[in-house]
Parts: sequence; structure tokens; C-alpha cells
Amino acid sequence: MIFLGIDLGTTGLKAVLANEKGEILGIGYRQYSLDVPHAGYAEQSPEAWYEAMCLAIRDVLEKTGIAAESIVSVGFSGQMHGLIALDAEGNVLCPAIIHCDGRAFEEKKQLNEIVSMEQFGMWIQNRPNSGFQILSMMWLRNNRPEIYGKIRHILLPKDYLRFRLTGNFSTEVTDACGSMMFDSVHTCWSEDILNAAGINREVLPDAYHQPNDIDGYVTDKASAETGLKAGTIVAFGGGDTPLQAIANGIFQEGEASISVGTSAQLFVAMDHPEYDKQLRTHTFCHAPKGKWYIMGAILNACLAQNWFDRSVLEDRDFIALGAKAAEKPAGSNGLLFLPYLTGERTPHMNEHASGAFLGLTLAHDRYDMQRAVLEGVAYALRDCLEIIHGLDIHIDRLLISGGGGKSPLWRQIIADILEMPLRQTDFDEQAAMGAIICAQLAAGAYPSFEAACSAQVRESGIITEPDPNHFAVYREGYLLYREAYEANKDLFKRLRETQA
Repeated sequence: MIFLGIDLGTTGLKAVLANEKGEILGIGYRQYSLDVPHAGYAEQSPEAWYEAMCLAIRDVLEKTGIAAESIVSVGFSGQMHGLIALDAEGNVLCPAIIHCDGRAFEEKKQLNEIVSMEQFGMWIQNRPNSGFQILSMMWLRNNRPEIYGKIRHILLPKDYLRFRLTGNFSTEVTDACGSMMFDSVHTCWSEDILNAAGINREVLPDAYHQPNDIDGYVTDKASAETGLKAGTIVAFGGGDTPLQAIANGIFQEGEASISVGTSAQLFVAMDHPEYDKQLRTHTFCHAPKGKWYIMGAILNACLAQNWFDRSVLEDRDFIALGAKAAEKPAGSNGLLFLPYLTGERTPHMNEHASGAFLGLTLAHDRYDMQRAVLEGVAYALRDCLEIIHGLDIHIDRLLISGGGGKSPLWRQIIADILEMPLRQTDFDEQAAMGAIICAQLAAGAYPSFEAACSAQVRESGIITEPDPNHFAVYREGYLLYREAYEANKDLFKRLRETQA
């Protein structure tokens, strides 16, 4: 049997074919732009996503020679939190406002004045930040009422693509959590938060589904556009973060993973919906029913590295740059980088936060700066880990994945700063494989996520052990990193206002 996984990322879409053993048979890939019409904005075209999906599917079918009739089912993984606003006919009303958008800071302030920290915890176990659906809806109401008045449906990014395949307006629990309108404990839309924010429940899709449920079947129209066979099973799929964890075999309490992609997450599986009472992390539903996870999320990982390499150094050879940066000592000769280029979530929940190099002197060169960028991202992950430890949540096993996790230098820096060994699986396309596992379960190839992971997920045997010789310099560096943010957080807001 052959299955198709669609992974909707922030910079591109992958269409991945695999069999029931988890062996990847082919990959199609198409990029699209991330648009920044104003400072702090982050938008994308849903139509560009769909076009990329159609082309990527046709690419992988052509490259592999696999007939569309051989594909048993399709699953989805996608960037979380974004808002796609649709009219009654399902037409897109405006560009998608995606997860790293920072425009809704006034709406965040308004909601924080109405809802207390305790109420956020009771109602949705999280605190909204700019880029989440609830605040993006409030922003549209306040700033684009001519669009807001036409909204009849809102969808999350991967759900929009699935709507184009099946014609159904729907979502599932893992992605609904990221809207900040969903009660993760009781797995339903929160009427309390909807009333407080003034959001009409009627525009929200059904959200009682699981990622491995069947949403529908490929329509005749979608078949003609994608090359898929009409009637092919379409599974709901899930948010990219929980599905990456599934492909790493992370679903038992105490198991954890770090994904280093455009953004980065520290993900810890739980049997119960624990949450940080200061709401610096996120507590969401995991893909297996009756499981949850707590997550520290940072907005700028490979995004920061790519910005520095391409926009500053105008050099795309990350391997060569990394080799030179590896020659620099731990601590980058006293240079610090705050990676908050698009604001930050964990632990600051601050859309005004900005990037900065600190300690820069004439003695530093581009490779000190390159290493400092990688260390800054790792310090941000340490911020996440400190909160998890503070909740008495124990981590028994930690895996790393994502594009950044392929760098031996970056893996070593993260292991050293977290002071934990990092394991890896054989899968290179974790989010897409998570989508494929959802497709497999929907088609009955496996009875459960546990069974599917047991049969397919294998560790690579590569373990990055932390180097104790670097602990002292990184512990001091982390303290300076924390102090640097606190000393500059008011300045960040003033600077952001000058960019408006």
C-alpha cells in the first residue's frame, strides 16, 4: 500500500509518498513566499499553497512513476495558528495571517484587559499571542471591517488545503488548540473565550475529530487539479508539531523532542493536560486520543540562521560557514545574539522583541557571529527547558529533528547548552511522515499510533552527547542572555514603534 503525506511548511510544501513500512518512495517540493507588507506582518497566499500542493503532487507522481490509483489515502501536516478567512462560498477574503505575524499587539492588550491569567488557564490552558487565530480575527474586526463582515468560515492552514480536496469545512483537536479558542482539557471550543473576544461560534469549523479520522474523499474537481484519483481517502492529519513528534515515536509521558526548523519547539508528551500557570508555554492535545503535550515554542531558529547567512553574509553555503564557525570556541568569544527577529513566544510572549548582537568588537569576525546565532537559538531553547523543569516534568528521552538538527555543530551546541544527550530517528521528513501515519490509520493499515510507530520508527543510533567542558561557559552565557533581554525589552517596543 502507498500513502501520501502533505506537509505545509512556512517556506514550502512537500508531497511525500511512502509505503506501509515507512519507506519514503519519493518527494515533491515547491516553495512560496512569506510576505511582509509592513514591519511585524507575516502573510501568505492560500492560493499559492494550493498551487504548490498541486504541483508537488504531480512532481512526485511523475518522478516515481507511481500511479495515482495506487495511493490508498492522504494525510496532512501543517504550520499551526494561522488564519484563513473565507466567505460563504469558500473564497479567500484576504492573505493568510500566519503564525509569526506580530500585528495584533493592541488586540492582545484588549483581550488581556478582559480576561485574567487565571481565566485563560481555566478556559484554554494557554495565553494568546499575535499570530494566533483569535487575535488575528480581532485585528480584522478592528482594522478591516469590510473583510470581517464577509467572513463565514475560518480555517487553519492545513485545513484549507484539505477543504480544497474534500470540500469540507472542518478541523481536528491538535490544530484547533493552536487557534487559542479551544479548551484542550475538554476538547471543545471554549464558549467563554469566544464570548470574551466577541467571536461568532458559527464561523468555526467542527473540531471534535482526531488526526487519524477520515475527513472525506478527493472530489472530481480536486482530482483534475492535483492528479489524485477521485474518491481517495483523505485523513484529517494534524498540526506539524505533534505530527513531527509522532514520527519520532514521542507519545509516552517523559518522552520529548526538539524540532529545529523555521521556528523551533521543545515538545514533551504527557498523559494529563498540565500547564504552566504563568502561561509561558503551550498545552495542546496530542495526536493519540487521551494524550497531551506541553511545548515551548520559539519563533526564530533556521529563520534566524537563514537571515544571517543569506541577507547579511550573502552566502548560502551553510556547510562551509558551519565548518568555520565550529573552529570558534564555545561562547563565540564573548558574543551574544538574541534571535528575536519576528518577536518571541516562550517565555516572553512578546511580539515587540527584536534581534540583537551584544558584545560585538573589532576582534570578532563573521564566523564568531555565525556561531553566536546558533548559540542564541539554543539559549532560547534553554528558556523552554527551564520552564519544563520548573513544572517537575521529567524528560527521559530527547530526540532532535528538523533541518537545523542535521547540522552536527548545531546539535552539539544544543546538547551542550541543554546539558542533555540528543537522539535521532532514521526519518528525515518527520512532519510528512506524521501525516503519512495519519493516512495509514485512516485506511486501516495500523490499529493505533502506537502500533504504527512501533513498526516504522527507528532510531538512527546517532547520539550527540553534551560536552561537560563547555558547561561553565554556556551557563554563564545563558545568564547573560537572560539579562540581555530584560535590559532591552522596553527598548525593543520603542524601536518597533519607529518601524511602523
